[in-house]
Amino acid sequence: MNKLLTYILIFLTFSCVEKKKESESDKIQVEQKKPISINNDSTELKAEPTLETKNSDSVFIDPNNFKYSNLNEFDLRGWYYGKIVDSLKSFSSKEKLIEYFQDERLKGENIYPVNYQYFSIQKNDKSEKIITIIEGDESCCHDLHYLVYNSENKLLSDNIVAGTGGDGMWGYDQYGTFVNDSTYVLTRIDMEEIELENGGTKTEIDSVITNYRFYKNKPFEKLTEQKFEKVEKH
Repeated sequence: MNKLLTYILIFLTFSCVEKKKESESDKIQVEQKKPISINNDSTELKAEPTLETKNSDSVFIDPNNFKYSNLNEFDLRGWYYGKIVDSLKSFSSKEKLIEYFQDERLKGENIYPVNYQYFSIQKNDKSEKIITIIEGDESCCHDLHYLVYNSENKLLSDNIVAGTGGDGMWGYDQYGTFVNDSTYVLTRIDMEEIELENGGTKTEIDSVITNYRFYKNKPFEKLTEQKFEKVEKH
């Protein structure tokens, strides 16, 4: 009997020890599953640098300033000073004028932005921009500039495609059209009224029709020229 009790006590003792070990093992496993904190200072994500870009189209060319778009013919006949000022938007600052013409002469004291008007947008892509602007004054003449820019808004070429004006008894008109992508035909007519000794007058009319080769990165190249003269007596 005593021997049996001894075996029972030994068995119970070993059972308690095993349960204690299992309890400690579970505790260790739970502790190992605790999340590990990360030092954010050493793993901070950095934003990619923002690339600097040139003026966007909406900044360099504002469509609201221009009256026309995608013209193929350019003609200022009938555009006198009052009509030009009333129908077209004039420049308000010399800075914008210089930005378009990129010419040091426009920094002079006798240059007035009000004498320049926005006319048409011919092209306004990221790779290429083409606009036309009137340069003139109240006393004489107005010329229409055809301005071509590259993707960086750098002026590539500046050509006169139309004009009108006069002074006293002399006046002129020039107008033209693109017959294709590389040829521009310009017609210029000069008229001068001359007083005669007998009290009458005569009008001398000189006409020149010129075919130009159009390059986007340099001035027009003259290909052919035809001249005509006419005298009308009154």
